[in-house]
Amino acid sequence: MTRDGHNTGDPLGTGNTSGGRGKRKSDMPEAVLRALMIGIPWLMFVTLSILFTFAYHHFYLLVWMLVLVWMCFAFIFMVLRDRMGGSYYLFLGILCLFAVVNASLCGGYNYWMHMFHYWSFDENRGYTNVLPSEPAEGHQDAGTIVFSNTARVDTTRAVGYKSGTTYCVAPIMDDTQLDRVEYWAAGTNCCNSRGDFTCDDTWNPRAKSGVVILDMIPGDAQISTGDTSVGLSLWAPILPYYKKAAKQAEAHFAITSAKHAIFVRWVADTQVVQDEFWRAGTGFLLAVVLIYLLISIIAGFMLALRSSGEREAQRIPSPTGEDPLRGQH
Repeated sequence: MTRDGHNTGDPLGTGNTSGGRGKRKSDMPEAVLRALMIGIPWLMFVTLSILFTFAYHHFYLLVWMLVLVWMCFAFIFMVLRDRMGGSYYLFLGILCLFAVVNASLCGGYNYWMHMFHYWSFDENRGYTNVLPSEPAEGHQDAGTIVFSNTARVDTTRAVGYKSGTTYCVAPIMDDTQLDRVEYWAAGTNCCNSRGDFTCDDTWNPRAKSGVVILDMIPGDAQISTGDTSVGLSLWAPILPYYKKAAKQAEAHFAITSAKHAIFVRWVADTQVVQDEFWRAGTGFLLAVVLIYLLISIIAGFMLALRSSGEREAQRIPSPTGEDPLRGQH
C-alpha cells in the first residue's frame, strides 16, 4: 500500500515497491510453487514405490507408517490453504494425497506380483532328489524342488481351468505311481481344456526342477518367513485356481490329489525364474515412476495455472485504473 492508499499489487505481500524488480519477485514464488506442485507429489510417489519394491518384505510396518505420515502432510497442506498461498496449498495437498494412494496401489501390486516371489526364493528351503511319490506334506516349506531323474510331467492328464485366464495343471509322476498325485506342474495360458500342457520347460528333457507357487494370503506364516506373513494384499492369490483345476483333473482322469499337494513351475533352472521376478519388479518400478512423472507434470501445471488465474481474478484493481506497479520507485 502506497502513501496515497493505492494497492501495490504485490500478491504475496512482500512489500517490495520497486518497478521491474517487484514484478520479478512476485512472479518467482509462483514459479517455485508450480515446481513444488509437480516435484513434491512425484517424489512421494517415487520414494514409496521404491520402498514397496525393495523394503516392504522385511519392513512393511515402517512403509505403512510412512504412508500415514505423508497422508497427514497432504491434509496439512489442505488445511493451510486459507493461511498460506490459498488454492496453491489446497491443490498441492490433493496431488500429494493422490500420489500416496497411487504409490501404495502400484507398489503393493509390484510387491505381491513380483518381489514377494523373489525374496521368498532366499527364505524358503530348497530340496533335491525328491521322488514324485514322496508326501508333499513333508516339503511344505519348499521354495524350490529338484526332482529325481525318474520324475516326469504327465501331459496326457493335464487340465485347464478357465476363469478369464486359463489355469493349467498336470501331474508330476514316475513309473511307481498309478493314481495319486503329490506334486503338480502348473502355469497360465499354456494348455487346452484337456490333455495338453506346454507350460515353462515341460518339453525340455533336462528340466527336473520345480519352483513352488506360493500362496499370497496375509496371515499365513507358511507362505514366507518374512515379516509380511501378517501383511496386506489387495490382489487375489493364484493358487486357489490351480487347486480348482486339480479338482477337475481328479474327476476327469480318476486320480487323487494329496490334501497338501504342491504346485510348481516346471523349469530347467530355478535361478532363471528368480531373475525373471527381479527384472519384472524393477522394470515395473521404472515404468510407473516415468509414467507418474508425466502425470505429475500435466496435473501440477494445470492446477498451478488454475490457481494463478484465481489469484489474478481476486486482485483489487487500482482506483486510478493504472498499473499498480508502474511508477513506484
